[in-house]
Amino acid sequence: MEITQTRDISTYEAKPKLNAYPQERFGDEKLRWETPTGWAQAERSQMRPVNLTFGPNKEGECYLAMLPGGAGGVAANVNRWRKQMGQPELSEEEVTKLPQKTLMGIQGVFVEVNGAYTNVGAAEAKADHRLIGIIASIGEAGLFVKMVGPKALVEANTAAFDQFVSSLSLRTPQQ
Repeated sequence: MEITQTRDISTYEAKPKLNAYPQERFGDEKLRWETPTGWAQAERSQMRPVNLTFGPNKEGECYLAMLPGGAGGVAANVNRWRKQMGQPELSEEEVTKLPQKTLMGIQGVFVEVNGAYTNVGAAEAKADHRLIGIIASIGEAGLFVKMVGPKALVEANTAAFDQFVSSLSLRTPQQ
């Protein structure tokens, strides 16, 4: 085969990199979302290309994470979240019976857990908290949206969570 023409591939045409940090995998220009009213952008990290806070003291958080390898699979992630809330693990069978929600066009497992929340690296748990989230798989990567905070605050922001999840998309060249 003879090559008769070469051209640079735009960032829109480039395929996502699976073994890279979220910004490298998808690029800021490809990821789109709407920040719900009353929510604010928080500092992003390698693991959280979208990181939002809400509540009078920014005590609620909601973020999107994309991790290569699925971070251990759906059941492992459901149980990791349950452990953060001080709740017992679910069996694989119980996890398969959890409700489904769509995240960026992909069916994912919807998780709701109440309890005492211990954030990664925290010394003590915060009582009366609620976590809701969606765990989905895209190829070899895991896609996660997680919202956590004081129970009443999270319950008051459930519609905003749904709005945020519905707004998440990968931008195409036409957009």
